[in-house]
Amino acid sequence: MVDLPTAATTETLIVSDLHLGIPAARPRELLGLLEEWRFQRLILLGDVLHDYGFRNFCADTWALLYHLRRLAADSAIEIVWIKGNHDRELSPIVAMLTGIRMRESFRWTCGERRYLALHGDRFDRFVTCNRRVSRLISRGYGFCQRRLSRHGRWPTVLDRMHGRLSDLGEQVAVRAARFARRRSADVVVCGHTHEPIHRRFAGAPDVDYYNAGSWVGGSTTFLAVDARGVRLERQLCSAA
Repeated sequence: MVDLPTAATTETLIVSDLHLGIPAARPRELLGLLEEWRFQRLILLGDVLHDYGFRNFCADTWALLYHLRRLAADSAIEIVWIKGNHDRELSPIVAMLTGIRMRESFRWTCGERRYLALHGDRFDRFVTCNRRVSRLISRGYGFCQRRLSRHGRWPTVLDRMHGRLSDLGEQVAVRAARFARRRSADVVVCGHTHEPIHRRFAGAPDVDYYNAGSWVGGSTTFLAVDARGVRLERQLCSAA
């Protein structure tokens, strides 16, 4: 993972799991990234909004959404907003606020490699088999972030511990790679687990799996894709 102190250029910039609306979100840092980098396509890889708690949006969050709306109106830039398990039902509101139509997945070709982007919640069996319980857990997490933790730090730590103990990152990676191979994709990019990683799965053919990580708590990772391939990078941030 590379820390970049200066602006850079890429074809496609990918960010995931912003969870805007909770204290641990990092809208100011993401806005800084979008203003510093030059790109032709921006992929928002799901869970951009945490829930319906728009009254909890800070000024930085509204500034970020306004910037996304401006980018969406720029014919030279393509904005792709992938649905996540947190913001899937918010599609009409997202379209109203930003002018961006949400979708389940996105495919494109770059440097002769075929890419597939999707949030990754479909590979989380607990979420897919227990949607009502999953929504309740999400609401509980949002409550803890907003009411029981001043900066949302300890709920974020617990969330990461759960992901590691449940081995969710490995499960999503394996299932995503199988899914991509069936759809003739060379590279699959996901979010959902909040773990920025790269795994190469050998087979017929080989598949590269990337997770873009998240913008929650101290995490500010993203993917940059161009003809040279995929780079997993981190935004430089000032201390919170």
